[in-house]
Amino acid sequence: MSYAPETLRPQARTQSNGGTDAPTRPGAPWRRNRGTGRPYSEHADWAHAGFFSAGLALGALLGAGAALLYAPQSGVETRTLIAGRARRVRARATNRWDELGAELRRATRLNRRRLHRGVVRSRWAAADSLDY
Repeated sequence: MSYAPETLRPQARTQSNGGTDAPTRPGAPWRRNRGTGRPYSEHADWAHAGFFSAGLALGALLGAGAALLYAPQSGVETRTLIAGRARRVRARATNRWDELGAELRRATRLNRRRLHRGVVRSRWAAADSLDY
């Protein structure tokens, strides 16, 4: 007679355990755990996403406020630094936007030329095939 609880004793090997010869115990790593609850269905929980994004925005605002309060410069110097950085970021964004526009115009022009060449060549090929 054993005094060990029932959960520690190996169960009989007659039960189905996924094709292995090892004994099936609850929590054995080789045992397939089949869910017994409701089937999983994925749905978006927008309430949690909204709370998360609101908390993220609030944290960013509080962090920015704390950074301004604990800045080593005076208020005027800090505002001047922030304004200068904002101007530089705006200038970089404007330059990159202009470069993107120029690149798109160049690509459009090249593709238009390629298309025109293809149309002209296909007209020549059609004319040549009709001549024979």
